[in-house]
Amino acid sequence: MNSKDVTIFDVHNHIHETPSEFEVLDVKGHTAYCVQATKYVDWDDIARLKDSYHSIIIPAFGIHPWFVERVLSGEIPPTWADELRKMLTQHHAILGECGLDKAARNPETHQVYPFEPQIQLLETQVSIAHDLDIPVSLHCVRAFGALSDVLRKAESKGQLPPLLMLHSYSGSPDMLEQMFLKGELGRRTYVSFSSAVNGRNQTKSAKCIQIVPADRLLVESDLHGARATAAALETAIALVAEARGWSFSEAQLQLALNSRVFFGRYL
Repeated sequence: MNSKDVTIFDVHNHIHETPSEFEVLDVKGHTAYCVQATKYVDWDDIARLKDSYHSIIIPAFGIHPWFVERVLSGEIPPTWADELRKMLTQHHAILGECGLDKAARNPETHQVYPFEPQIQLLETQVSIAHDLDIPVSLHCVRAFGALSDVLRKAESKGQLPPLLMLHSYSGSPDMLEQMFLKGELGRRTYVSFSSAVNGRNQTKSAKCIQIVPADRLLVESDLHGARATAAALETAIALVAEARGWSFSEAQLQLALNSRVFFGRYL
């Protein structure tokens, strides 16, 4: 990938889930897509997408907290962590999407996903990202204290991944500043915003965007199909621009610079 040609980075999406829309991908290389797995069976699909569109795809492999029960049941094989290490290394990927979620429910049982196993699943993946010296993309819903605890524990042991992304951050400005933007963790943390999530409460999102250091802001579509990503990214860039008092072009340039630093070796 020639990063000088890329003017927009979609740092978090799941476009591998809709192959019928691949024909709209920006093969000219002006947009790069970090395509993130949520479940074990996504890994091969994303690897194939990378092989087909290698100049614009940054792969991310991991297990989302919504699929923790598949780990517990054995549907995801107990060798998953070793397989994940291999996939991350072989396909030059970042780790994601992983994290914690206290709100989501299993659509079949209508029960929230068990939380302690989520923590164990996350700790394993954070450890893998540290060991492989690769960035990690983090999901968090109503569990920011617990996420901070996991990351501060890793920090205390000198085992933080080199860079971390809080994707579509939905917590409060105070939590963001106090829990994630201080100390060594703060120096390694980037915060990403999407119109899909952060457009729901633009006042709160603007306050969060204003707190994040300018060189640690990112944007994403967080979409599952490629056709709508361009419009979603434009809206997310505009959200950042308005919150920071930048022009659209100033925001686009800063966000692209930030993305180049975050993805560094993958470009």
